Amino acid sequence: MEGGCPGRAPTGRVIREDKRGYIPGETPKILERLNIDPEQFIATAARMLDLFSTAIGTPEHLTAHCVARNVAFLRGMGAARALFERKAA
Repeated sequence: MEGGCPGRAPTGRVIREDKRGYIPGETPKILERLNIDPEQFIATAARMLDLFSTAIGTPEHLTAHCVARNVAFLRGMGAARALFERKAA
């Protein structure tokens, strides 16, 4: 078959819009607006509550949250860096 099988990803997986975890080929606009790396979002979404504690946001926002709460540590800084700091293409 020339051009591959319709409905299949290059990895051979079947792409079904009605299945959990389906993300269209183009990056969803909300991820672009929030400057979230799509691959990291997929990897992080299921564990979001385990990775972060009281706040979710960019490293800068988490730092400001620490200052506002007068705490020295806030769980999730590493996850925030991975999620919100997009790698150059």
